[in-house]
Amino acid sequence: MGLPEDQCKRGLKETDNNVERAIDWIFCHQEEFATQMDVDSGVECIAAAAAAAPEFSDGSEKYKLVAFISHMGNSTLCGHYVCHIFKDGKWVIFNDNKVAVSEKPPKHLGYLYLYKRI
Repeated sequence: MGLPEDQCKRGLKETDNNVERAIDWIFCHQEEFATQMDVDSGVECIAAAAAAAPEFSDGSEKYKLVAFISHMGNSTLCGHYVCHIFKDGKWVIFNDNKVAVSEKPPKHLGYLYLYKRI
């Protein structure tokens, strides 16, 4: 399943060993598996990485939005993700095996944005 073993076992138990339902169950119950993160060490790690990062001047600092992924559903753990891509001057929505022109893409609802340097 590509998930931690304890989560897989619990998901299979909760769904009568149905693998497809178990994966959905696991994603819908992630809050039950959440562990407390050590925030202080994370901040220190980020600060150290930022201090060690070299500076680059390899081109323009201007970018254009070329794609974004948004979510349809009650929460980020349950629902469905779709992708909008700007192609040939139009926004196109990719929803599983359906592809169509998107008249008003919900850019404000994106979870992941992809930019291209211009």
